[in-house]
Amino acid sequence: MKTLILKLSPAGIESLCQVPDSALLTGGRPLFLREDREAAWLELMPAVRISRLGLGVSRRFAPRYFDAATIVALNLPSAEAALPLPDTLLVADNALITGHWMPVPPETQWIIESEGRSIAPDMAGAFEQAIEAVTELSTIKTGDIIVLPPRERLRIAVTPGHHATATLQGLPAIDFKVV
Repeated sequence: MKTLILKLSPAGIESLCQVPDSALLTGGRPLFLREDREAAWLELMPAVRISRLGLGVSRRFAPRYFDAATIVALNLPSAEAALPLPDTLLVADNALITGHWMPVPPETQWIIESEGRSIAPDMAGAFEQAIEAVTELSTIKTGDIIVLPPRERLRIAVTPGHHATATLQGLPAIDFKVV
């Protein structure tokens, strides 16, 4: 299984970062902050889960290759950090926090909300373009995750004792404690 964070341009992949499984925090487990950090900055982004094996998938058939959606939280090294992050930062424990998987929203605008703030990125054709671009380079497999940072950012700061939550289309997607 692989997790890919892609920034896309009309021409294709602008940047690509791979997050190893060892850096994922799943299942609502608590986020443990390092002793040298008083806070963590989490960037919330939409993601889909790949449901079948594919190589050279055209955009037209790409919707057949993902079956669920969620929100992920990228644990940033500082409040000013910008994507793409160096690959060395994406191998750290708890680099990417995955939310609860749910059916892919039928709407083109996905509403992501957390702590009274929200964004509504237009996801029409975005994951289809991402799957087409990725499968030109490599095979996607069941369980792979594709993350697309939206143009508009939703970043939250969390400290020990904080209970972080986020919703996708009004449904709970992320729910964990910070320790």
